[in-house]
Amino acid sequence: MNNNGQSEEDYNKNNSYYSEHDDIEEELPKPPGPLSKMPSVRHFRPAVICIILFYLASVLYSDYSFGNRLWASADAVFKNNEYWRLLTSLFVHSDLMHLLSNSFIFLLFGWLLRAYFGFLIFPVFSFFIGTVVTLLTICNYNPSVRLIGASGMDYAMVALWLVFYLRFDVDNRIPVRILRTAGFTLAMLLPSGLSPQTSYLAHAVGFITGLLSGFILLPFVKVKDPAKKS
Repeated sequence: MNNNGQSEEDYNKNNSYYSEHDDIEEELPKPPGPLSKMPSVRHFRPAVICIILFYLASVLYSDYSFGNRLWASADAVFKNNEYWRLLTSLFVHSDLMHLLSNSFIFLLFGWLLRAYFGFLIFPVFSFFIGTVVTLLTICNYNPSVRLIGASGMDYAMVALWLVFYLRFDVDNRIPVRILRTAGFTLAMLLPSGLSPQTSYLAHAVGFITGLLSGFILLPFVKVKDPAKKS
């Protein structure tokens, strides 16, 4: 019995409204963000095709005289008006190790950019930005220095993805996104050693160009369903 002469059972029945209808409601779960779906393996295809073309161009460069028309330098591009070299130099690699060292980042971020943002971002815009990186890099080298390889484009693709990740990964708070991108950049992109054969200028130019391009593109980019064929 309580102070009003009611049994405990009667008291609970009379006050059931207040126990079942309070002012606090549970927060409804948020729908998953646009980057939460796992991309389909089929979106690897453009990047894989590009790697095969990289290999073939590298064979031409090392074994055939025609390969001499693929690398880029300021003299070749500007004095001889051979502007195609800004693009073809991205395909050429000095040896198999050089190609393999660029392939991991290219395959991974080519896959992600293609799956989430479509064909125009990868490969179309990625190769466009790669030619811009080559252009800016050779302008800052001795005119006779030859530039080959896709590493500058790799860094631009990574930067592009990081900008899009910061904007569209709504499953995580902004500070978490910032920490993740900063941690990835420090862990994956900073060199562990220095090599005289590596163009660190191309890496820096690629990353900065990718960042700027990403912010410029943000108002025009929409996330696609990575599980669908597009």
